[in-house]
Amino acid sequence: MASSNTIEDRSSRGVKRVKVLEAAAKALNQHGVSQTSLAAIAEGVGVSRAALYYYFYDQQDLVFQCYSQSCERMVESLDNAALGRDAPEKINRFVDFLLAGDAPECAALSEIAFLRAEQQDTILGLLESVRARLAGVLDEGARRGELRPCRSGVVAASIIGLISWLPTARRLPTSRELNQDDLLESVQSLLRIGIAADRRAPIAYQVLEFSSMSFPARQVFDAETMAAARREAVTAAASWLFNLKGVDATPLEEIALRLGVTKKVIYHNVGDKETLVAECYRRAFQFYEEIARSMEAYEGPGVDALCAGAHALAEASLREDITPLALVTGLEALPERAREEIQISSERLRQMYLRVYAAGQADGSIRKVNSQAMMNIIPGSFEWLPKWFEAFDAFDHAAAPREVAELLRLGLKPL
Repeated sequence: MASSNTIEDRSSRGVKRVKVLEAAAKALNQHGVSQTSLAAIAEGVGVSRAALYYYFYDQQDLVFQCYSQSCERMVESLDNAALGRDAPEKINRFVDFLLAGDAPECAALSEIAFLRAEQQDTILGLLESVRARLAGVLDEGARRGELRPCRSGVVAASIIGLISWLPTARRLPTSRELNQDDLLESVQSLLRIGIAADRRAPIAYQVLEFSSMSFPARQVFDAETMAAARREAVTAAASWLFNLKGVDATPLEEIALRLGVTKKVIYHNVGDKETLVAECYRRAFQFYEEIARSMEAYEGPGVDALCAGAHALAEASLREDITPLALVTGLEALPERAREEIQISSERLRQMYLRVYAAGQADGSIRKVNSQAMMNIIPGSFEWLPKWFEAFDAFDHAAAPREVAELLRLGLKPL
């Protein structure tokens, strides 16, 4: 029989492990895998680095355990949600359990490809089971008339994306005046009834047109133009792979292989990996601002402009020739100049989005919402879609942009 001291020792070790994993999750979300050291985590929780090896074999095991804990919390949240009276309450309980102010921060599952093959299979299996169970709640709710019909697999992925996005949203410069309750309330409100003032009005937004960078034939001999074309090719390929596999899990060699060039060509046209990541973020924000300008110039109700923008961003995220690098983790690991540029661009985007929300509320198409909080959470509905690229079938790929736009406009409540 174990002594009381042995039981207490095991209990204290269990509590310490939870604290270590919580600290590790925050560090991974802030800095990414490559910039998250065992030494920094040890210092943060007040243990020696050697003591951490009691909990983790190596950095891969650290990431694996953080990701496992995040998935287990999602499963626990689904179990808690199952106690709800109906589908809307189940969705609400699922979100609240994971995002309430006293809930520990989950690690964003952005670097699954960093793990060993068997670890990847475990995490992907857990994540897919969460999506399937959540989709089942959506389907059940639609059958009972408690929720509007939707393509449940896509919408379940968007809900998981909203939850996974919140740690990043809290750290954006545009969230500095918001607290966790503001963001949680906006997520719940969005999922319940969307942003439209009149949810029964016809959905008739015009899809925004955009295309990958192209160059007129007459410019093919212009050295500066062709250099820009090569940079675009490199950053587009890198953004696609980074979104699918994670920044730290994607070596330059893999990007070069995708392009059919050598790693030296990437160095010559863009630079080292740190420079490439910064360039991919710069490219992403240029695209975000392009869409935002199109929204401001949109001829029609403000709610249609926002839906058209969400549709465009979701569509772009699933196109390998366009996809902007998703802001998921590691922003604080970027060079200072890149962070400053993102902050400046974020502020421009904030002002543009707030003007669109204000115009929509003025024309009566957008209900009264916390515009600042809403604009900060919305990216979660599409930023994480690339992570589901291989899990989606052709119908999901085609349906995802409109599903995201309709979720923004209508939420899940029946019409």
